[in-house]
Amino acid sequence: MLKSLRCLTIVSGLAFSVMGSGVWINNFAMAQEKGAAYKEVDVKDGGTIVGTVKFDGDVPSAKMLKVDKDEQTCGHENKASEELVVNGESKGVKNVVVSLVDIAAGKKIEAVTATLDQKECLFTPHVVAIPVGSSVDLLNSDNVMHNLHSWSIKNPAFNEGVSGGGKMTKKFDLAEIAKITCDVHKWMSSFVVIKANPYFAVTNENGQFKIENVPAGTYKIEAWQEKLGKKTGDVTVKSKEEVVADFVLTKK
Repeated sequence: MLKSLRCLTIVSGLAFSVMGSGVWINNFAMAQEKGAAYKEVDVKDGGTIVGTVKFDGDVPSAKMLKVDKDEQTCGHENKASEELVVNGESKGVKNVVVSLVDIAAGKKIEAVTATLDQKECLFTPHVVAIPVGSSVDLLNSDNVMHNLHSWSIKNPAFNEGVSGGGKMTKKFDLAEIAKITCDVHKWMSSFVVIKANPYFAVTNENGQFKIENVPAGTYKIEAWQEKLGKKTGDVTVKSKEEVVADFVLTKK
């Protein structure tokens, strides 16, 4: 039986809803997941959302991944996992996807072709965020075979080998979070995050992000991190102005 936990905190003047164990989905988010129409309009004098995602607590040590295959290519030492990367000085969290989840109209969705590479038996970058209708070039820069396995639910799943120096391209038409693993090298994992609108960003090594050209209005903003879960809040954007929306995430 699923149990839901919802609590409110205040960070930088914003009210945030924290999702704990279980599931909480508001009606609009559910509609977006089902493909509710996003209206493309000409945005004039849009505002900008900037912020930092920080970790609450002692900086965790990186989990080490055991390398036990193809050591000549993958290396003879264990590798540091990127499932949770926290800056030791600023406590900024890397690879958090920050997005607006309830915006009905805004700038045009520009389909892109992103790149997810495999180098020395690790995915790089660890997290790729794209809008719906976009593609990902899945590269293999190693000289050994990798087997790309997507754990997609809404988009077509795939489980295909890519030889050394090879490439395959996959298109993602529906919004979801798709985990990508390698069946040959079990320690390898990454995420492709497909968003229903173009208002999103992935935090850098200092936990910073920027979302630009947002129409004036009040929106629900969400931060997602693979180990720390989701956190949401409200942000009000004014024309031609910059607003700060900071997040603080806590280990479950």
